[in-house]
Amino acid sequence: MPDDINPIPKWQRQDLPPMLSRRFEFASYGETRSFLDGVAKVSEAASYYPNLNFGKTYASVTIDADGKKLGPEAVALAQQIDALVPEAH
Repeated sequence: MPDDINPIPKWQRQDLPPMLSRRFEFASYGETRSFLDGVAKVSEAASYYPNLNFGKTYASVTIDADGKKLGPEAVALAQQIDALVPEAH
């Protein structure tokens, strides 16, 4: 994969402090809850825990750097979280 292709294009990247963030929107509370359960599962498996803010039909996910730079672990977690929702989101 060329370096100029962003592997997580729907995420906003910030360098100071280093983090990735994305807001997900859902049609119902049940969908939001299912998504949050999925985030918990992939986070536990990775031992890397994002910050979550959520309401009835949305969830905002922020992945802080585990050091001074965003590493491959942060990108991998973002990709796993993206896989929890259909492409339409």
